[in-house]
Amino acid sequence: MTRDTALALLARHSHGAVWAKHCLAVAEAAARLGHALDGHRVIDHEFLWTAALLHDIGRHVTHDPIGHGAEGYRLLTGLGHGREANVCASHVLFGLEAAEAELFGLPARDFIPQTVEERLVALADLLLEYDAPTTLDHRFASLRARNAGNAFFLGRLGRARARAAAFLQQLDEEIGRPVLGILTDEMPGCGKA
Repeated sequence: MTRDTALALLARHSHGAVWAKHCLAVAEAAARLGHALDGHRVIDHEFLWTAALLHDIGRHVTHDPIGHGAEGYRLLTGLGHGREANVCASHVLFGLEAAEAELFGLPARDFIPQTVEERLVALADLLLEYDAPTTLDHRFASLRARNAGNAFFLGRLGRARARAAAFLQQLDEEIGRPVLGILTDEMPGCGKA
């Protein structure tokens, strides 16, 4: 998928909604992290950007914290964009296990980010509160507060935080500087959190 195709899909399905600004910020954050990894890992930069841009496209149907990933998966699968569809489902809670995925109408298989690009999208999403860089502590506190009545989601936040924190630590060590610093120092228009 090209960037133009991804941008057109987002525009067509977001209708200018506020969540589209978050999608653009996640795409830019993921791209910055991907470029910081150049020389350490082989990164498919085009896929990373387009998948990050479309990670929340399911919000055109629902804002459910898990359901939007399933809706994005269905939309993009139907359009023949399987790799990007997988990111829609796998970014939620830094991955869904097969039984969890099945509850939301997804195929009964694990949707856990495996590739570096999939994992970067999930992490970038969690390091941005709307369009501003933030810490995992702040983001998870926000997710808890916004989803206070969703026991299913809340029951899996600890696992998601552990997965995100482990990957963040791995990247900090691999890159040789804090990932959050890359985002706060280099993202134009985004305030430090």
